Amino acid sequence: MSFMSPQQLAQDRVVEVEVILGGQVDLRAYPYRHLVLKARHTFSRSAFPPLMEAVEHLSNYGWELVNIVAVGEGHHIYAAMRRTA
Repeated sequence: MSFMSPQQLAQDRVVEVEVILGGQVDLRAYPYRHLVLKARHTFSRSAFPPLMEAVEHLSNYGWELVNIVAVGEGHHIYAAMRRTA
């Protein structure tokens, strides 16, 4: 997976948890206060643990969890985050 550009992130406002956990995005350049994290269930793992790991990771950098929602029979889980600092 390649580095996610600030322009792409600002346009999409949604980022995969793997991108966060892999250090492939720099949120310091993100211009908005809210961001959505996206995790997917696979046959081999639940989406919830990596989602919460990304939430915890971002909480160290001034982001707080606003809400979590499952979409598509729970195959996709989204976490709405808000920058506090």
